[in-house]
Amino acid sequence: MCAVLARLWARLGWRGLALLISGIAWISYGASLTVQPRYGTVRGISVLLDLMPMTAWGWGWIGCGLLCLAYCPARSGRDLAGIAAAMAPPLLWALAYALGGLTGTSGTAWGAIAPWGSHAALIAIVAYLTRARLIVPVVRHGTQ
Repeated sequence: MCAVLARLWARLGWRGLALLISGIAWISYGASLTVQPRYGTVRGISVLLDLMPMTAWGWGWIGCGLLCLAYCPARSGRDLAGIAAAMAPPLLWALAYALGGLTGTSGTAWGAIAPWGSHAALIAIVAYLTRARLIVPVVRHGTQ
């Protein structure tokens, strides 16, 4: 069992683990949106509901979650679609809650901006810290 976990960790690393966790979270959250969204969510993101129904937004979250899962074993640099899929839904939700608060559709929408935005920021931090580093040799011509 330990050998299997060691091989899995060697393949995923921190970057892949972040995508795996995001993928599972987005699939479960999207499923909850499609089955029975919470009243506060509907009210907070009402600006998005003019574009698509809540069920479609739920399927969008599920789709992004599946992309995260598909790209979690990929190497750094080849997983950018997964990184984008991990960051896009929470950024969109943070923006929707901000607009909901500004337009007055939800008096408590401001409280959801930081939690959703912070998840996207954490994914960006993990992606930056675990990026592939290119080693380019320094070639000097005519040293005088």
